[in-house]
Parts: sequence; structure tokens; C-alpha cells
Amino acid sequence: MTWVELAFPQCPACSRSWAVSRHRDCPAGEERGVGDGGGGLEVDPDRSRVRCTGCRRTWRVWETSFHCSCGRRFEAKEVEEAVRELIRVASLLARVLAQQAQDLAEIRRAGEASFRAWAGRLAAAVAGSLGAVAGRLVGSLLRALD
Repeated sequence: MTWVELAFPQCPACSRSWAVSRHRDCPAGEERGVGDGGGGLEVDPDRSRVRCTGCRRTWRVWETSFHCSCGRRFEAKEVEEAVRELIRVASLLARVLAQQAQDLAEIRRAGEASFRAWAGRLAAAVAGSLGAVAGRLVGSLLRALD
């Protein structure tokens, strides 16, 4: 389950839209004294669920009401095509982010393996050098005692 920001769909009255929808009258926003500026809304495109980042409440995407700054209130069903497109784009974004996370994990594993191999070679070289130095030192001491 991946949550991505839910964009505000184009208002049927004024045609405005923006990148993030907000949870109107969010209880978490009221607790912080923020008033109408509640948490941002995220959507789980696989389950068609919406979640508020402030109060963590969830609901079905089709139960969402949008409140535009022009004063128009509209339901998700009124802009169904736009909401379906938002869900489609969110799903695509979630897949891209999951693939990036998988790629980064693979790069990290490869880097760790490479570092371990380099550290092993370095330790072997240092040990070999120390062994040679120790051998010369012991040889010098034995020759000095003769």
C-alpha cells in the first residue's frame, strides 16, 4: 500500500486546481490552532482510499467532498473522470517510486559487496606488508645477536 498526494481536481465552477488537496476542518489542524488548514490528503490508488496526513482518518475516495477557494463545494462523483485520472497517475507514481526504491536497494547491496571486497584486499595487503616488516625485523635481530 503506497500513499501519494491527492491533487485537487479542476473546480467545475472556476476551473482552478492545485497540487495538493487539504482536509477541511481537520481535527488535527484545529488542535494545533491552524483552523481550516488541516492535513494534506493522500490517496492509496490500489484501494481507492483517501487519508488525511494530519488526523490520519481514512475514507473511500468516492466519499470525498472538495471545497474550492471560490466557494464551490463539489463531490468526487461530480468530477469522476478527473478523480479517476488522479488515481491512475497516483498509481503510476507509486509504481515508479517502488521501482526506484528497489533500484536504490540493489545499488546499496552492490556497493556494500564492493566495499567488503576492497576492505578484504586492503587487509590482506596490510597484513602481508606487516608480515614482511616483522620478518625483516626478526632477521635483523637474529643477525645482531650472532
